[in-house]
Amino acid sequence: MPKGKKTCEILRKVRQQVADANGIAYTPAVCTHKGECAGTCPVCERERQYIEMQLASKAKKGKALKIVGIAAGLSTMVACQEAKGQESLTEDSLIQQKFQWEYNDFTMGVVGPPPANMIQVEEMAEFISKFPNDTFLIVGHTDGIGVGSFDYNLKLSEHGAKHLRNFLAGKGADSTRIKTIGCGWEEPATLNPQNVTKQLQNTRVTLEFYTPERVKEIEDKIVGKPSEKIWKSSKVDEAPQFPGGKEALMTFIKKNLRYPLAGDVCFKGKVFVSFVVEKNGSITNVEVERGIDPAVDKEAVRLVKSMPKWKPGIQKGEAVRCRSLLPISFNYR
Repeated sequence: MPKGKKTCEILRKVRQQVADANGIAYTPAVCTHKGECAGTCPVCERERQYIEMQLASKAKKGKALKIVGIAAGLSTMVACQEAKGQESLTEDSLIQQKFQWEYNDFTMGVVGPPPANMIQVEEMAEFISKFPNDTFLIVGHTDGIGVGSFDYNLKLSEHGAKHLRNFLAGKGADSTRIKTIGCGWEEPATLNPQNVTKQLQNTRVTLEFYTPERVKEIEDKIVGKPSEKIWKSSKVDEAPQFPGGKEALMTFIKKNLRYPLAGDVCFKGKVFVSFVVEKNGSITNVEVERGIDPAVDKEAVRLVKSMPKWKPGIQKGEAVRCRSLLPISFNYR
């Protein structure tokens, strides 16, 4: 078979894999192009455009685009688009936003990946190299059914994500462009799995294009889980701290505190507000422990909720959830 025809044959198989992985109806046409065909003849172009339009349509509907073991093929498709001058930047952007490459790692990085998985790691590393200006995100997932607390599963998923990054770095991927995060059992591939096979499919990591919005989406899902211990700030090795320390905190309060309209009422005293500093520094579970007046108490809660992320508490070298108590002084003259 001529070299060009072989390339054409490979690309047809790639398009079929992309279509099958994402539920796209597709039957490759027989290439009748005379001479060599490197996948750029009119028939191949129409099929490529059809697949790209279907992927973009699914992305617009909020569906994740699944890529399993076909990085080289997708890279070829993207390269073709770039060679044509990026005719559809909006659609390409949507595809990147919804792109997820699932990698099942039942050991979650406890041991090295088996040979079959290492082939996929090599393909992932090659894929990352095709996007030198992009940052990637590896998200770890667990099933968690009957196995440990959410905190345990969160750490396990973080561990799996970091190990995949290490494996990718070992295959030449630029680890400085790869961020990791774990989300425990919060994003199952299969809801309510009915058998062990389905449960194992939830134990995975996904390679995605990094966006701050995606990280926030995951953080919003994992903060404040009731199964995670909340420490008292006085009981940890390093108490949580407002960025810049106590003086910066007092400056923030003075600058941002808004006194309610008092009318004929005189407010003087302190509102004691408790809150949890999460492991990522965000503020949750804000409550008034001792108040003065409903209007003043409400303002104290608003102020605490408006604070920037704190430096989290540290116990045995790891960030932990901590409850803090903050007195806020009011003095109407």
